[in-house]
Amino acid sequence: MSSTIDIPQTFEALPLDANHGFLGDEFAISPSYMSLIQTNFRTGGFDWLDFDIESSPQGFRAEPFHNSHSSETWPPITSQQNPEPNETRGRFADITSQPPPANTGSTWGSQALRLPDTEQPTLAWPFDQARNSTPHMYQLPPLREILGGCWSANRPRPAQTTLVKGFIQILSENPLPQLDSLQDHQSMQAFCSLQRLVDSYFARFHDVQAIVHKPTWTMSSCPPILLTAMACVGALLSDDKSDYELSVALSEICSTMINWMGTSDATNYSDISYLNALCLYQIYSLGSGKRHLYQNADRSRGLLIGGLRGIGLLNPRSFVSLDETQEEVRGSEDDLVLTDEWKAWILRESSCRAAWAAFEYDCSLCTLTSRRGVVDLSELPSHLPCPESMWNATSARAWFALMSRLGFGGSRPSLSVVLKLAIGGRDLPSFLGSWAKRLCAQVIGRLLWDLWQLEVVAKPEYLGLVSIITAHQDTKKSLLKGLNNLVDSLALPLSTSDLTSYNIASLLCHYSHLCAGNGVLDLILSIVRALISSESQPHNGIDLARDRLKLTFARDPKTARRLCWHAAQIVTIANEYLVSAPCEIMRVFMGFIFIIAYSAYGDHKQSSSCEDSQSVRLDLHDQNLSHRRVVVKWIEEGGPASCGSVQNIGANGCTPVISHDAQEILKKLGCWGLARKFTRVFQVVEAKGL
Repeated sequence: MSSTIDIPQTFEALPLDANHGFLGDEFAISPSYMSLIQTNFRTGGFDWLDFDIESSPQGFRAEPFHNSHSSETWPPITSQQNPEPNETRGRFADITSQPPPANTGSTWGSQALRLPDTEQPTLAWPFDQARNSTPHMYQLPPLREILGGCWSANRPRPAQTTLVKGFIQILSENPLPQLDSLQDHQSMQAFCSLQRLVDSYFARFHDVQAIVHKPTWTMSSCPPILLTAMACVGALLSDDKSDYELSVALSEICSTMINWMGTSDATNYSDISYLNALCLYQIYSLGSGKRHLYQNADRSRGLLIGGLRGIGLLNPRSFVSLDETQEEVRGSEDDLVLTDEWKAWILRESSCRAAWAAFEYDCSLCTLTSRRGVVDLSELPSHLPCPESMWNATSARAWFALMSRLGFGGSRPSLSVVLKLAIGGRDLPSFLGSWAKRLCAQVIGRLLWDLWQLEVVAKPEYLGLVSIITAHQDTKKSLLKGLNNLVDSLALPLSTSDLTSYNIASLLCHYSHLCAGNGVLDLILSIVRALISSESQPHNGIDLARDRLKLTFARDPKTARRLCWHAAQIVTIANEYLVSAPCEIMRVFMGFIFIIAYSAYGDHKQSSSCEDSQSVRLDLHDQNLSHRRVVVKWIEEGGPASCGSVQNIGANGCTPVISHDAQEILKKLGCWGLARKFTRVFQVVEAKGL
């Protein structure tokens, strides 16, 4: 191949030619060689959330996973007091039952709005989550009493005590009291702080998942539970360091409110605002770095997904015809009528976005824990979220004008149509929103994950079905090509939300190429796990893994260099604009770990033609045609290459410098406890060497 004539498309360093040994997505390891080494390093991944590593780089402490319900207990009910004015009070539902019937009410803002009955299918089937049932009801103490009891166990510093008491005072009421109705200074200060933290949420996280309709959102109409979850995330991402303590306090408040509302009134599982709050809080829990919060999120994921199934937002394809019914927006000269149509559309679109946000969260948990996701691809909405321009329309007239221009296909893009175009290498519709493209990348990522899991169990040490691995190679390459096309379509972002989706989709794409390297990433992670583990390694497993990794790189140096380039592109994206979200933190970690492994164990021998060649920068965007030619030549022939502060990744002793670069990037995300965990892993690798 001539790199000057046939330049490969973005993210494919070399063409996909199955007959060319170094062009595929797997290393050329012979079956006879594989049979010589019996130690298995393909364990299906590592749960990066369910582990605890000490601050010092001396070792790793693994704690047993307690698959039990939350250890928090409700205070004993000594008397049934009358609730205070405007205070939320509820009844205890049988928590052993599944989420509630599909035809229960849900709220949007301060008004009670329901999903159309046609979107809530009910089957005469014993296990259907939308089946009508009447839960047993028991009285619970008032929410304010519960919040006051749980907060006392985890108080912030004294300076914040008054503020947290104010949070409890106003968040215990539903609807939220107006600022001008508050009498005491404590509540007014808490209201203003909540407003500031929610502003931080909109500035720092809203573009990651735009599930709240910002043009019509107000604090007074927002349910307190959703407001608490938004403020919790906003406090975590705030530049003010003192807000971190508030995020901890708000986390306790949010967790208690979620539990209280879910058990006091099971119809909350049909409320989109409640489900969005549950999703946001679980995202916060994933990135907190606290095992008990992660375990809680892992256990309560079923409640989130079950609630969405119960109201028909996630349903099997037998109901797809109901979802594909075209709604007709007639429009009207009467502004009030048009505003009502706009609000009804906002409710439908909010419901769709809630389902997609939960799926994306499920993908994050799947990636972080290496466990299969709960949401099945067959139950995803058949339509993607609308373009950002429609969602951000500031008036009913502007919304209707955009709707009229886009038409039904533009306002509700078909998931299957977009996937076919992406995998087929064709141009995507110009009206397609950036989040919609990113979600398609998540779907392809889930398909690839399923194939990788199939490869693991098909290995000789498991089921021994090697023919399955061979049969799916073309499918895997087509899916990777589809990922490339989706990222190409996002390569010219015009807004922060576009840049966010480009960043996440690009990290997913490059990480997927690393995972497609026939277990080489598992091999690297097995070495990392051995380094951070305080347990003794039987049969000298870490030395076997190092030997196999070195031989793997040596047997197929071109594929090794191609994967190193993908890892370096992860670094490039993180340096340009790093999305503050848990899964992206892990992918950045993986990129740096691969570069360290390639630097330590890669084949850096240079041919005579490369001895005088200049070092190739791997951490530049793959958008310049001339630089792409240089990279392709480096992959084919080798030679010196640089990345970050390292001028030659093939030189000895690069690990400390690469580790330092990684820690500097993770320091920007220090608000997430997960980033601090990965920083300590790098410190161990730096101290012990990979």
